[in-house]
Amino acid sequence: MASPKDNTVQTDVSVRNESIQRIFNFYKNNLFYVNRRYQRKLIWTIEEKERFIDSIVNGLPIPLILLAETENLGNTSYEIIDGMQRLNTINSFIEGEFSYGGAYFDLNTLVESKSLLDNGVLEQKYPILYRMICERFASYILPISIYYFSDEDKVDEVFIRINSYGRHLSRQELRAAGTLESFGDLVRLVSSEIRTDVSHGDILSLRQMKEISITNAGLDYGINVDGLFWISNNIITKEMVRESKDEEIVADLLSAIALDTIPGTSSTILDEYYGLKKSSKSDELDIALRKIGANELRHQFLTVYNVIRESIKVAEKSFRNLLFDDNSQKIPRYFQVVFLAIHKLIFRENKEVNSYTDLVARLTGISTHIRITEGGNWSAINRNQNVDAVAGILGGCFRDKTHDPAAAKWLTEFESLLMQSKTEQTSYDFKQGFTRLDGHNQFDEESFNKIILTLTAIANNSANTSGYVCVGVCDNVKEIERIKEIYNVDPQKYRGFFVTGILHEAQILAKDLDDFYRKIIQKIKQQPISEDAKDYISKNIRIVNYFDKDVVIFKTKSLTNPLIYGDKYYIRYGANVEEVKPENYAAFFQSYKL
Repeated sequence: MASPKDNTVQTDVSVRNESIQRIFNFYKNNLFYVNRRYQRKLIWTIEEKERFIDSIVNGLPIPLILLAETENLGNTSYEIIDGMQRLNTINSFIEGEFSYGGAYFDLNTLVESKSLLDNGVLEQKYPILYRMICERFASYILPISIYYFSDEDKVDEVFIRINSYGRHLSRQELRAAGTLESFGDLVRLVSSEIRTDVSHGDILSLRQMKEISITNAGLDYGINVDGLFWISNNIITKEMVRESKDEEIVADLLSAIALDTIPGTSSTILDEYYGLKKSSKSDELDIALRKIGANELRHQFLTVYNVIRESIKVAEKSFRNLLFDDNSQKIPRYFQVVFLAIHKLIFRENKEVNSYTDLVARLTGISTHIRITEGGNWSAINRNQNVDAVAGILGGCFRDKTHDPAAAKWLTEFESLLMQSKTEQTSYDFKQGFTRLDGHNQFDEESFNKIILTLTAIANNSANTSGYVCVGVCDNVKEIERIKEIYNVDPQKYRGFFVTGILHEAQILAKDLDDFYRKIIQKIKQQPISEDAKDYISKNIRIVNYFDKDVVIFKTKSLTNPLIYGDKYYIRYGANVEEVKPENYAAFFQSYKL
């Protein structure tokens, strides 16, 4: 055990009592922040939220909330170390996202909520909770402990130490909290992409976290848990998602595809991979990660995952029902076997799917050929035997690779991009298409100019920024109806987005998609931007096929110097593009260099 002087966390600590009214003021002004590198998902059910509100209304004590005082854009803000679920519940109740006893918080109770009501930001829901109860709730005093750190890295350590006692966190959450190493980051990133609660960055306001929270039926925000890949395919249960069992599966699979041979797995082995227990296994995995690279491992994972998703789509049934005739089996290990068998065929034998119809036929009932051992330890022998057996059965549906499978990963990456825009609007923009919806089917030059202008503005946000403009995605109901009327195109829906694609335009404006792509490149070359900007934007255009909808994705990033459009500089604030005035050039160029 380390001596008391070793690795000491230097902090100043103060204990405050703050009313809920003041806490809502902090929340409204985005003063609460969450670091997703170590924080849990927002996963409380309505029942858990209502029980917590009931405790407050009845004056019962609640656990201490722990915050770290930090600076954000020159303003004092608070990073949540412990208490994210509680703070979210309090503020979402005030905003009317769920009821208590069948009635909703009276927005006229607080000055802040009344202001939001008067300005149309919030809507009063009915029936309204008795004012007396709302006032009692708003005046409740929360116990808060605030840490001030001279070294911000110590926030991670405090979170780890507090949660290592593990009363509330699952085993996998403790692993994630206990490591800041590359393997843990990779597992977290890939897991969030599969759950679709991915975000643009790791630091989010508590208000932004709500947009990607995992919710149950009855809540009209966030991501409905029933729609998650793991749940809709009956691979694991909702409770297992709450316990981060999905991340354990991802960790098992990533370690298996990183290492030269598929290893055995167990809870203890996962602890070793996460560095909680030093062993040769953690060293071996670390070497493999450095050799292959996190980006390549993520690419391989998403490629296989999307092959499975496409198979499920073709089969028109869930993964469980594809493999089994009943719902009695526990199937996480069966999923791993199929996943690793497909990975073996694609990446170890350099093959690609020849026929999804044949693949579905061979996957149907394939569980009868899989012999999984029971117990906590899954041996390398049993794991490899099953993977080899399934790969042998599926092999006839694959052929020698004729093209780079990188495009396959875009199915999930595109969805991740859509979800990231929910928490970082400044770096993302969406357009319905390249033509006006006036029925004349002519290329909209003005709209295209705005696309390129927006790309330069996004790149100018800071010296280390990137962003996207997606063409073929709607969020306007009138545009969707008009596209249906003119082109007879029905959108593909995803998490509040409507993907209409641009194929209907390409068929009118060009010979085919390749010809249309070349025309876009030519139009970029005609834009009043630098040669470096033209080169970067042109080289990073992607046409992504998303459920038979072709979407054009433009990528931008900050280059050596700010990007100029014409003879002016622009920057993006939220969804708006604003010109940088000459009198502000000095500050603009200085901020770009920081």
